[in-house]
Amino acid sequence: MNYKIILLIGTLVILQGCTTTMPSVPSTYTLSPNSENGLVVSAVKYRGLLSGYHVYFRGKGNDKISSFEAGAGSMLIPIPPKSDFQYAKGKLTVAELPAGEYEIFGWSVQSGYANLEQTQPFSIQFRIEAGKATYIGAFVFNVTNTMGLTVTGVRVDFTDMFGEDIQVLKNLYQNLVDTEIYMGLESGLVKNDIGGQSSLYWNMPPIFVRALK
Repeated sequence: MNYKIILLIGTLVILQGCTTTMPSVPSTYTLSPNSENGLVVSAVKYRGLLSGYHVYFRGKGNDKISSFEAGAGSMLIPIPPKSDFQYAKGKLTVAELPAGEYEIFGWSVQSGYANLEQTQPFSIQFRIEAGKATYIGAFVFNVTNTMGLTVTGVRVDFTDMFGEDIQVLKNLYQNLVDTEIYMGLESGLVKNDIGGQSSLYWNMPPIFVRALK
C-alpha cells in the first residue's frame, strides 16, 4: 500500500517576525541628567481575553522597528502574566532610548493561531530628549469579537492616562520617584479606533494528510 504525504502549509508574514521587543529598564534604574539617552514611558492595556498585544514604533530616518507589548500570544505553561495595573490588564514599559524623533505606526494581536492587524495607516510622533523621561500615553486594546478563547476582533484607542500610569511607575521604580516626567502628548488626549477595523489572518501549523493511491 502506497501513501502520498500532502503537506498543507498556511503562511502569514506578520510584523512581529522582524521587530525587537523593547525591554523595560531594571527596577533599580536611575536616570542621569548627563546621559545621552532618555526614557520613554508608555502603557499597553487590554480589555478582554489574554492574547499578545503589540504596538510598533521606529526612529525617524531608520528602518529599525521595536515594539511595546502586553499579554502573551501563546503559552507553553498556562500561567497568565501578571498585570502592572491594579484595575486593568497590561504592562507599563519604561525603556531607555537614544535621544531623537520617533514614530508609532502600527499594532497587531497574536491570539494562538489567529493574528490581527490594523487596516488603516496612522502615525503618532514623539520626541525623546537626553537625560529626560517622557510619557507618551497608553494604548488600550478593546476585544470586540472572540471565537472560544481566541480573539478575532479588536478596537484600539490611544489616550492620556498619565495619573494612573505614572503612579505605577513610581511603585515599580523607586529610584525614579523624584524624576520629572515630561508629557509627550496633549493632556487629556483621546484618539479612538486608531488603525481602523482589525483584519484577521490564521497562521496554522503544517497539516499532514495521508491519501491512498
